[in-house]
Amino acid sequence: MMFHVWRVPDRSVQCSFMPSKQIAGTRASASVQMKTATAFLAIAAGLVIYSSLEFMLVEIQTEFSMSPNATIVVAQIAAGASLFAVFLAGALADRLGERRILSWASAAFCFGAVIVGLSPHEGTLIVGLAVGGVGSIVMAIVGLSVLNKTYPEKAQRARAFGLFAVIAPVAAIVVPLLSSAIIPRSNWRFVTILWVLVGLGTLLLVRRTLPKGTESSVRSELVTPALAGIALSGVALAFSFFGIGPKEGHHFPNGFISAGVASVATILLIMTMRRVATPTLDIRTMRRRGSFPILGALFLVNGVNLFFFTYLFLQFRYHQTLIETAVLLILPQAVAGVAAVWGGRLSARLGSARVAAFAFFSAAVLSLGALLVGAEASAWAPVIILTIAAIPIAGSVGPLTHAFMELAPEDGVGSASSVRNATVNLGIAIAGLITGTIIFNDLERDTEQNLAAYQQQADAFHLAGVFCFVSYLGAGLLVVLYARRRGVSVIRAAHH
Repeated sequence: MMFHVWRVPDRSVQCSFMPSKQIAGTRASASVQMKTATAFLAIAAGLVIYSSLEFMLVEIQTEFSMSPNATIVVAQIAAGASLFAVFLAGALADRLGERRILSWASAAFCFGAVIVGLSPHEGTLIVGLAVGGVGSIVMAIVGLSVLNKTYPEKAQRARAFGLFAVIAPVAAIVVPLLSSAIIPRSNWRFVTILWVLVGLGTLLLVRRTLPKGTESSVRSELVTPALAGIALSGVALAFSFFGIGPKEGHHFPNGFISAGVASVATILLIMTMRRVATPTLDIRTMRRRGSFPILGALFLVNGVNLFFFTYLFLQFRYHQTLIETAVLLILPQAVAGVAAVWGGRLSARLGSARVAAFAFFSAAVLSLGALLVGAEASAWAPVIILTIAAIPIAGSVGPLTHAFMELAPEDGVGSASSVRNATVNLGIAIAGLITGTIIFNDLERDTEQNLAAYQQQADAFHLAGVFCFVSYLGAGLLVVLYARRRGVSVIRAAHH
């Protein structure tokens, strides 16, 4: 036996003497990293859609002969349609397990991508975006819940949400570069292959990292979360279809249908909530002090997108190619990624509300830098303005998300994630639709390459900066209100 032991290779001997606690710690760390990667990729799915759609819009508009309003509706349709599943996601994850629901959502995301890629006309394009949007919102909700559970300690969670905020800049660098390389050489439809790869990647990671959960013994009802999702989706889609206008789109009557469905669903939801003793729709997070101000901030900041406005400005004013635009935007996106990390670290040290409020007030002031971009300014002028403003904009994402998720009860993380994502998508579908349509129309109104047209397009970019100023200023004030209300609740709790 002694001879046999000495013949064992050195690596095996070292492993045999490794303390069991160290082995367990290494395995636990690897498990945490894999779960984090799974959550991040799931959350990134929706960002991949939005980042690539920006570069596909002009080609889609040309192929389907759509008006500017209809084109913006296409860009926002996934956000509105996905609200259908925003509350069902958490309830189904609790009943069937996160592994199963995230697998189904990833498959739905892939299916929607295939429909978009093969769309023969505008109607199937919208259906594909809706299916992909539903898949992406469920992936984001369950992914955020997995991330929240993986980091139970408050400081670690704050840092994790800082890294979570990096997903958007990274996606906004990689996806546009790939999209801008694909579209001129082939067709915008081939970009959807990226979507399929993200969905398949998430599906594989889910199978490897998340444990097989057993079905919950508690058979909770699914009527209330379904009705809430239908009501929100109906409201968002009504805004989208009405945004096309009665003279410009055959989808305009769908706005009345969507509004009617939303009204009926709301009435049925109120009736059901009163009759069911323990409804599945969990709104405990919204009953916490400060929840509505922080939700208002989430709605406002997702209604404007200085990155998207700058992208449109570069396209229409400077006639940049897709690859040139993608390269120009690398700098602000890279700076945004670094700022997002520091936002999470500062949130862990100083508190999420304090960092978020300071970031929003800074973003509001810096967004007014758009007013400095003149009609004859270099293409680098709006890029530099965006790069500077990107620091507080990206730095606010993690702290704002962390501030809201702090309101979630321990057994209601999934529901809190649903509420958060519902608010974000409502902001994109309603406020984003309004601001996006105005800026898009103003930029495209005059395509002549003369000084008068350049001045008009510069004025549109100025208006975009004003929209951002108002939204970020309002968000900052709401975060201050949130902090004050949370302070009052802590004081009262201390007295009791």
